[in-house]
Amino acid sequence: FVLQLENAETLSSGSLTLPPMVSVPCTCQSPDGDGTNLISVLIKPPNVEDLYEWYYYNRKKPDADPSWGVIWPTAVTLTNHLLSDPSIIKNKRVAELGAGLGLCGLTSAALGAKSVTLSDREPYALHCALATAACNGLSDKVQGALLDWTNEEMLGEHRADVIVASDVLYDGETVEAFAYACASILSKGGLLLLSDPANERFQGARDKLKTSLTDACQANDSFHMEII
Repeated sequence: FVLQLENAETLSSGSLTLPPMVSVPCTCQSPDGDGTNLISVLIKPPNVEDLYEWYYYNRKKPDADPSWGVIWPTAVTLTNHLLSDPSIIKNKRVAELGAGLGLCGLTSAALGAKSVTLSDREPYALHCALATAACNGLSDKVQGALLDWTNEEMLGEHRADVIVASDVLYDGETVEAFAYACASILSKGGLLLLSDPANERFQGARDKLKTSLTDACQANDSFHMEII
């Protein structure tokens, strides 16, 4: 997967209700080798700085987190992993937790997932992700869901055979909630496919996740985890 940021085209400079957005060409080649570009364009904020300024001045939210407006290296790693082995998600119900711009979930949809739910706590991230789905002809398979991992009522509405997630172990206080969200959403024998930086966001992040998943599975059907 390659994002061609140098060729981004401005869609909007932002308004009171929506952040600034650009359309970025990208290359996401089909593993079939037929030259098909599975995702040809991605909708996102121009950069983190412009997004934060919009939050600050237009939405009056100085504490807003603009990090969702970036395609992080871990998302690219997970996307490339899916491209290398589409059987992981073929004909499966897929959910992306902490989706941000939704690259991994959208790639899953393009590779033949039965359905894809892009979930995030940030509605503007989902707006961009669903706009990307529409631009690439994926809207029939993709839905968005505002999801707070700590809200059990929200979790009960969703089910998936595969969860994909990238760079979600950034806060020690939310790792346990993430683990229980996975246990709630995944079907029996499901797969959690996680991409995490080699240098953890905080020390012991992956160990804490494994412990939390073990605890969560004591009260829920078992599932498998793979970290790449």
